[in-house]
Amino acid sequence: MLSLVATVTLFSCAKDDITYENNKSGQLKIKFDHIVGGKSLVLNDYNYSNNSGEQFNVENLKYFVSNIQLSNDRGEVYTVPKKESYFLIDAENKPSLQPKIQVPEGKYTKLQFVLGLDSLTNTLPVEERTGVLDIAKNGMYWSWNSGYIFFKMEGNSSASTTADKKFRYHIGLFGGYDKPTKNNIKTIQVDLSPAGAAEVKENLSSDIHLMVDLSKVFDGKNKISIATNSTVMVTGPNDKIAENYSEMFRHDHTHNFQKINNE
Repeated sequence: MLSLVATVTLFSCAKDDITYENNKSGQLKIKFDHIVGGKSLVLNDYNYSNNSGEQFNVENLKYFVSNIQLSNDRGEVYTVPKKESYFLIDAENKPSLQPKIQVPEGKYTKLQFVLGLDSLTNTLPVEERTGVLDIAKNGMYWSWNSGYIFFKMEGNSSASTTADKKFRYHIGLFGGYDKPTKNNIKTIQVDLSPAGAAEVKENLSSDIHLMVDLSKVFDGKNKISIATNSTVMVTGPNDKIAENYSEMFRHDHTHNFQKINNE
């Protein structure tokens, strides 16, 4: 059953008084729109450059989003049930770029999610790893390292030092199973208020539009050069890349009271 940490009865919005009933739910859609700097991401056939002056394209982009929470304008928090809160964002799979969840009616001003998968999920019994968590699908699991790849970005670059001139960033590590490792699980917090709160009503959709800037992978808090780091997996500056991609997300706008498209 959908529930809030505290009971919600009435909310108001700037234009009209709207009644929200916490025993009813509506659709919330989170749209992930990938860009590189000021340009839209076009897979395979478009060249971008980073602040190191290195040209590159992107052939493959996937990452996990999980553990979604929403806070309303009264400070009350709704946590999406964990089993309903696993999504694999895949730039090649358009439907995956718009995850949909059901949440109680309300006016939500903050969105939080994990980029990656928490330690408990990484150590689930194999039979419980279904859907996007299936370790035999999606190419997002290290069978030899017993852990998920949280973020994968691959492409071509003349700056790469690999024989095939590709760069490969496969970032995982959840703190370790048999022995300690780095912990690259990142919690993303987005303030929705400046560009529009998500107002959820029954039989309608509230669509949160996030811009996801992949240039941050190279030019965020840490400077990452393809020439210096052409392949980063369990070795290399995976923690630095994780710090960078945690800065990728910016709330652009919210469309409220949208007719639900069942396609």
